[in-house]
Amino acid sequence: MENMELPNSKMPKHDERVTRDRISELSDDVLVKILSFLPSEEAVLKTSFLSHRWKQLWESLPVCFNFDGLIPVRYGAYAKSFEDSNDYRRMKAEDGEKERCKFVGWVNDVLIAHQGSTIDEFRVRFYLDHNSQTYIDKWIEIAMKKKVKKLELDFLYSYPFSRLSYRLPQESFCGIEFLSSLCLKYVSASDDVMEWILSNCPMLENLHIEGSPLLRHPKVSGSSLRLKHLHISKGYDVRSVEISAPNLVSFEYHWVEWWFTLHIMHAPKLTELYYSSHFDSIDYHVSSLSNYLPQLVTLRLSMQLPLQILEFPTCTNLRHLSCKVVIRPRRRLFTLRSLIEASPFLHKFTLEITNYNKIKNKLRKVRKVAEGPPHKYLKELEVKGFSGQPMEAKFVAYLLKSAIKLEKIVIHTDFSDHKRFYSKEFVETTHQMAHELARQLMEHRPEAELVLL
Repeated sequence: MENMELPNSKMPKHDERVTRDRISELSDDVLVKILSFLPSEEAVLKTSFLSHRWKQLWESLPVCFNFDGLIPVRYGAYAKSFEDSNDYRRMKAEDGEKERCKFVGWVNDVLIAHQGSTIDEFRVRFYLDHNSQTYIDKWIEIAMKKKVKKLELDFLYSYPFSRLSYRLPQESFCGIEFLSSLCLKYVSASDDVMEWILSNCPMLENLHIEGSPLLRHPKVSGSSLRLKHLHISKGYDVRSVEISAPNLVSFEYHWVEWWFTLHIMHAPKLTELYYSSHFDSIDYHVSSLSNYLPQLVTLRLSMQLPLQILEFPTCTNLRHLSCKVVIRPRRRLFTLRSLIEASPFLHKFTLEITNYNKIKNKLRKVRKVAEGPPHKYLKELEVKGFSGQPMEAKFVAYLLKSAIKLEKIVIHTDFSDHKRFYSKEFVETTHQMAHELARQLMEHRPEAELVLL
């Protein structure tokens, strides 16, 4: 580290003539307690130059560096001059470069000042790209040498400009054997680099990859993998994902393209699945999931309607089901019945609706309710985006009638997304109508608690 050339270092110089300070007279326990109240990245700059004794204190203190350039820094080691991300994006190129240099200088100064031998967590969040490649490489190298356990790189602005984004170098991961959690956002990580990380990181339990323009056919496989949680999102060029992970508990995939294929070869402990697609519904992948649906405890879906599968495979262990759906003209909400009726032991069902049909704020009483088998275990319902439209009301009425053991229903009538399309008065009237309709629907279920939000 002595040969590191890092810019913008503003470390106060130690004056050998300064006599012993009073703080250093305190016991080690008291000093460690003081340090524990300070953010690590600030405490290093404030204390490391005071006395050689501080170097020893860092050895016994868990260090978690959180270099987040989008939030105010309490002690002013780095002070950003923009209010939010939109302000930064509107900046002139030279002003944005100045902000980047300030941020890089702050990280450099802290890492130079830190004399401890270990770093527990290392997080960097800012608009960085290939122009900062040399510095970022060095940061990773330092963190790895200090046996970092949790590493997060979030570079925000790089994607989708793949030629400008920071590329994760495989050779920087010397010391990777201590890593238990890795989060890469808007970092270019190729299939080969991802496989290399998995094969050389025996302690890794959490892997989050978001917005990587180089992923095409990632493979998550290995009989000795300890990986428990896998998240892949905003992979616009991902064509397939292959999974063979004996300890995998949860898997999340978002923003699936229409050509995407999922191959779960071996995941005996998989109990939580989150699937999100803007282009197709889960029925497109049911065949590849059929062996694992019965073992799921939690299933969260964000998808287009309708479901094409009329008889969904039985999910015997499912306890929590969440569906975020988009309703467009001529799309039916009742296609979700196959999912609910295929989950006989479901305890909680959450439905989030985005309705693109034209809203009519006219109160209509629901007369005819669809018949369905009674659900003996469903105790809690939550409906978000309820506007009281006939399709929504009939589906909620169906749920109320089927859930014979229902204890609580929470209904959200938030129309913030509609304010740009309708007048303020219309939104308020519709909000009141939705509340009134919800109360009417609950007339036949007085034993259940109704919460209106």
